Amino acid sequence: YDVWKIWCGLAAPQVGVLKQIVVIDVGEGPIVLINPEIIETSGEQTAKRMLKPAGQMGIVTRPNYVKVRALNEEMEEVELEGEGLLARAFCHEIDHLAGHMYVERVEDGLHDVEPPEEEVE
Repeated sequence: YDVWKIWCGLAAPQVGVLKQIVVIDVGEGPIVLINPEIIETSGEQTAKRMLKPAGQMGIVTRPNYVKVRALNEEMEEVELEGEGLLARAFCHEIDHLAGHMYVERVEDGLHDVEPPEEEVE
C-alpha cells in the first residue's frame, strides 16, 4: 500500500475526546469500537510507517492477525477479527488509547523523507 495515502483509523484522544473509542475503515465501512481490547494475536507483518506531518518514516512490525473484544455503537459486546491492514489498524488505534505512538515501536529509528508532490486537479 502507499504509505503516503493511507489513513484508515482515528482514536478519540487524537481529536481531544478522552474516551476509549476508535473508528477504523479499511474500505469496508466504518468499524466503531468502544473500550476495545486485543485478546488474541498471531503472525507478524512489517511495514514502513510515516509520521505525519513531520516527514519521518520508520519500520514497524505488528501481528498479522488480531482478535479484539469491544462494545459496538449499540453497546453490545462484539469480537472482531482482522488480518493484514485491519489487524495493523486495530493495533495502531488501540495503542493510541493507551497513549502510545508508533514511534515507540520503530525498529530502525526514524528517517527523514520527502513526501511526493501533491497532484492538483
